Amino acid sequence: MSEMKSAPMSQPSGPAPSNVPDLVRIGQIPTNTAINIETDVLDPVVKSDTFCRFQLQNKGILHSHSKIVLRLNTSTDAGMYPLNVGVHSLIQRCALRVGSKTISEIDDFNHYIGYKSMFLSNEHQKYREQYVSSRVIAHKPYYNDGVAQNAGSSDTSAPKVGLDIGVAPSCDADEVMNSSGTLTLRTFAETNTAFGPEFQVALADLFPFLYTNQLPLYMMKEPVTIELTFSDPTKGRLITSVADVNFGIDQTATQLIADYQYYPNEIMEQYAQANADLSMTFMDYRLSKRTINLSGTKNTSIATGDKIINVGGAGRIATKVITMLSRQDQHDTSLLNNYHAFGCGRVYGVSSSADTNGTLTSNLKYNDHLLYPVDVTNPAVQFHNVVQAEGMVPFVTREEYSFQGDITTGVSISDIAQNEQTAGAINTAAQGLVNQFFYQAYKLNRNERVNQRGVELNVNYNGLMNLSDGTSDNYTLRSYVELVKVARLQNGVLESFFA
Repeated sequence: MSEMKSAPMSQPSGPAPSNVPDLVRIGQIPTNTAINIETDVLDPVVKSDTFCRFQLQNKGILHSHSKIVLRLNTSTDAGMYPLNVGVHSLIQRCALRVGSKTISEIDDFNHYIGYKSMFLSNEHQKYREQYVSSRVIAHKPYYNDGVAQNAGSSDTSAPKVGLDIGVAPSCDADEVMNSSGTLTLRTFAETNTAFGPEFQVALADLFPFLYTNQLPLYMMKEPVTIELTFSDPTKGRLITSVADVNFGIDQTATQLIADYQYYPNEIMEQYAQANADLSMTFMDYRLSKRTINLSGTKNTSIATGDKIINVGGAGRIATKVITMLSRQDQHDTSLLNNYHAFGCGRVYGVSSSADTNGTLTSNLKYNDHLLYPVDVTNPAVQFHNVVQAEGMVPFVTREEYSFQGDITTGVSISDIAQNEQTAGAINTAAQGLVNQFFYQAYKLNRNERVNQRGVELNVNYNGLMNLSDGTSDNYTLRSYVELVKVARLQNGVLESFFA
């Protein structure tokens, strides 16, 4: 009897993999498709010195690094943008809307971008941002290369660190370049009677949604608008030595340079058909603010006491919290204006063994558990937590971050020394770079949805210097909660909701 052999059963074939590339994700596309770029220069549909609105054309795919051009009016009073945020100091709030729906919005944007700008590399700020956005926080060592022979001139000893803007500091024959002298910004970066400084803002900096996604405008049926609310023209825009100067925006120069990407028609049609229901995940930021008033004797150490602050996030998936303490009275006489993170004070100069720094005690609580088992007081650990939250190291010095050490040069910019401090031996109203980057970041690492109690921030700034001579020192504690959000494009209509 012959054996019967059955043929192997064939497996059901699954759907064929799509050959349509993902056109809206930022990154490499695995195809040799040619891309055409069309650039439109759009004027705002609404404009004033306090607000403007742009409306995009529903065509192509919007490039995330399209730029908004902003220029100031001419002025008889010299002024320059804050060194860490540049032209972004003009923008107090930004919003991306589709129809009547808000997709992405950041309040106090100029403070938020002060934190994000810390992570731009020195070479990027020196060679690019200085000319594009007027951000110039790039560092270099300052050598003992002054001409004064009695100062111990040396081309190998660099005891100080300061800004590198591509020009050498000027100094007198009896000065040392690492401790005195002047850095002069290029003419195009300052206001004068001939023209106002003109710089650009990238859309991806305004809206984190565009860091990882590009808008397929040709697939959208509703109008897409960008709204900018501008900051206080007398205190919040520039650095100047003249009080209450109104630095107005040149509204004739406010424009959006929009780049639209086009692929071959058949690919764009195939993509639209294959993604009639398209979802995009991104991070959005919600701001919580708290005013803290402190009083005491001038130049003495004061503490905020234990503060437990609910910063929001209830019912949401939160991944990060960013906090900063800003002194409200610090404005246009400081190199960073009000866009800083104030740290605790210090007492130096008695002896190296007696030098002391104030401390910030910090922790975060959500879902009934503390983020750290022990409150964090060491600024080195707090710096490490910022690195862990962002995945890269901030490009600032130790003294700029936590007011520790004494390595910042005394070379001045706009008559303000880089090591200028509002309290202590110098004791002026001006403020340089030291103790101005004490940002805190907390990475919520348990991948949990926050319960209805929300996220609670526990802080105690112990050692702030009272600067107001008996009256209240007013601070604002800002907290940005990073939340996961989803944008869904279905049949040409875009909606957004929290994950």
